[in-house]
Amino acid sequence: MTCAASCISSTVIAMSFREVLSIPGIKSVFFTLFMASFGFGVILPLLPFYALAHGAKPIELGMLTATFAFMSFMFGPIMGKIADKIGRKKVLLVGTGGFVLSYLIFSIADTMPLLFFARAVEGIAAACIFPACVSLISDYTNESQRGRAMGLVGMSFSLGFIVGPAFGGLASGISVQAAFLLAAAFAAANFASVFLQIREPKEKEESRDIAQKEVGLLSHLSSPLLFLFLSTFVITFMIGGLDATLAIYTGEKLGFHSTEIGMVFTYIGILIMIMQFVSGGLVNTHGEIKLISAGFVLSGFGFFFLVFAHDWLTLMVALAVFVCGNALVFPSVNSLITKKVTGKRGAVLGLVNSFQSLGQVAGPLLGGFLYGIDHDWPFAGMAIVIWAYCIVFWMVARKKLQQVHSVPGAQA
Repeated sequence: MTCAASCISSTVIAMSFREVLSIPGIKSVFFTLFMASFGFGVILPLLPFYALAHGAKPIELGMLTATFAFMSFMFGPIMGKIADKIGRKKVLLVGTGGFVLSYLIFSIADTMPLLFFARAVEGIAAACIFPACVSLISDYTNESQRGRAMGLVGMSFSLGFIVGPAFGGLASGISVQAAFLLAAAFAAANFASVFLQIREPKEKEESRDIAQKEVGLLSHLSSPLLFLFLSTFVITFMIGGLDATLAIYTGEKLGFHSTEIGMVFTYIGILIMIMQFVSGGLVNTHGEIKLISAGFVLSGFGFFFLVFAHDWLTLMVALAVFVCGNALVFPSVNSLITKKVTGKRGAVLGLVNSFQSLGQVAGPLLGGFLYGIDHDWPFAGMAIVIWAYCIVFWMVARKKLQQVHSVPGAQA
């Protein structure tokens, strides 16, 4: 009986995904998201060594990583307003074209200022793509389809993050310039896909101008909920710090080059995808607050173990612990936010995105700064910061969040 129910459930899920993918134009939106994640993944194993070859210091590597997040943070609301005026498809064309331009600049860059400029263009391009894609998916789907559609958004990101680093690492075996030129060619194909296949649907009211609602929403948020936003900040703070330092750390300590680093980030991407299927069930059985606390503890241990990584096995174990911890926190925070906030949640999710962007700025800057002092300090320092926040969350935020009932969202 249980087996039959499981088979029926699997069939329904598969049919739901097929129903979403049958919507005209939506495959191109998912492909655009995949390519954006793919492009970011391509950069990860290449940029640190490419920048070091141009005389970059560790703090400058952190600044390069942070530049992408900072430009996305600054231009996200601007591009959202522009999309409201001229349409999401046109903004997507600007974004995909921006990725082509950034990779071409990377391929010819011979100075640090040019690398920073290319990274800034890439960040602006991402600011065009992510909000427009989510808005389009919201308009393409109805309420019954939207959950599956957002699941496919996560899968698109994960697949891009798996394929991108592997592609970057392998293509760098030819030359770094060749890797960037191939990435530019894929981005150009993405531009063509958007131009030819995406149609501009009629925009639904709940998809409009999320950025304008954020400021008004802040006055309605009670302080306990701010711990959830801070938790999203800490998540991306951890990831940003890892992205900024892992390549050069393993390069110096283990003798890795771009190909090996690509394999490492591909391994991380596979772990993330696996944990997406596991973490949802754990939220239902153990509760969000326990999983958030446990996840931060595990993530801290992941960073701490990286200090002692001396071969492939110890590196893989440390990264697995880190990813598992991170995968417990992320869905739990999102689940609590949707439970604690009623009404229109779009503005709340926009605020979450802002905190995530700030974490992606702060993490690389701290990681690069600490690496410049001592090569073991970034991971030890990140572990201390995460554990300190975990203590505060467990002692202060846990009780307050348990007492908080639903908070009204932004009103129309």
